[in-house]
Amino acid sequence: MNYSLVCRVGPLVLACVGLACNPAATDSESEAAATTATTGASTTGDSEPTAADTTQSTGGSATTTGASGSTTAAETATSDTATSTTGDPGEPLLTDMRMFIFGHSLINHEYTDDPPPSDELSVPHWMYLLADNATYQYAASGQYGFLPQHADLPPIAQWGFDVVPPAWDSDLEPFADADFTTVLLTAGNFIQYKGPDEPYDGDNPNNYSPVSATTLIVDWVREQEPGITIYIYENWPDMAGVAADFPPTQAELDSYHAFTQGEFHTWWLAYQDALLAARPDADVRMLPVGPTIARLLTETPLSGIPLEALYEDDAPHGRPTIYFLAGLVTYMGTYGVPAPTDFAVPELVHPLVAAHYDEVVSVIWAELEGFTDGEGQSRVW
Repeated sequence: MNYSLVCRVGPLVLACVGLACNPAATDSESEAAATTATTGASTTGDSEPTAADTTQSTGGSATTTGASGSTTAAETATSDTATSTTGDPGEPLLTDMRMFIFGHSLINHEYTDDPPPSDELSVPHWMYLLADNATYQYAASGQYGFLPQHADLPPIAQWGFDVVPPAWDSDLEPFADADFTTVLLTAGNFIQYKGPDEPYDGDNPNNYSPVSATTLIVDWVREQEPGITIYIYENWPDMAGVAADFPPTQAELDSYHAFTQGEFHTWWLAYQDALLAARPDADVRMLPVGPTIARLLTETPLSGIPLEALYEDDAPHGRPTIYFLAGLVTYMGTYGVPAPTDFAVPELVHPLVAAHYDEVVSVIWAELEGFTDGEGQSRVW
């Protein structure tokens, strides 16, 4: 893996020291991202930067796994987090969601050698279809980058989708005029070898840590839209640290899922706790997307889905089935209700999901209901 490459991410150019670029990414992708950053113009969503497709093979402590890696959120949460959000799911938390996403390609994966017909490799695509089925409203805009780049505010409306209505045109109006209800943000999936309050390695002139960069984002969006709800999208880890090659062996895949539910998950709990401690009056919630998918792929009939129907590389970018499952967790967490029972799962998603859809929804709902801190307060509602 070449660490001397230069990654163009959102509004900045970031030297890849400690942030490994995916060598499979094309020059045209980097040029597209650089053009967007230079012009500040909204695009139709075709500027996924190379850094958003990253993996990391260093920092071996991030990929240590073992039987203890299956600890639950309640077991690993700190006991003094009195500021976790609470709620009463059952009735929708809202029915008209306008979301801005500070994201990367584990939320919206545009550049692939095997593209699907539409935006099935994106969470907003599935969010919209689920919301539409439930007769709710959903609109979304977003941009690519990692937290240090997202902290270079204001953001731009870089993404566009086939069916998802845009929530904002950054060329025509300021963020504050877009009436956002919700922000979704995520950290890199290869940085968990250090604590969330420790500075990033590599080119980091502002000495950002994941927590400090996120705090800047939280403060800024709350100034623009007081009372906005902010969700942390807990993604899934880099697979390169546990697998010598792609595809992984079954033993490596088992270790990967254990790590996702164990040490990787623990990092995200500490990340949310630190944000709540820094901004106790902010509405910062978390969606345990990666660990919930790992449970579905190990403890339900979805364990029978072949790897090639789930992932396309060791980053690991998903295929439509993974993004659909991520969309289910995100939809149910942000709307606060189970996914529609009559939703017709498209054939592009592996048929085991459709065959066991009710069980999948039930498992996700149980995960969300049980996602509490040490005092029993919900981390997601």
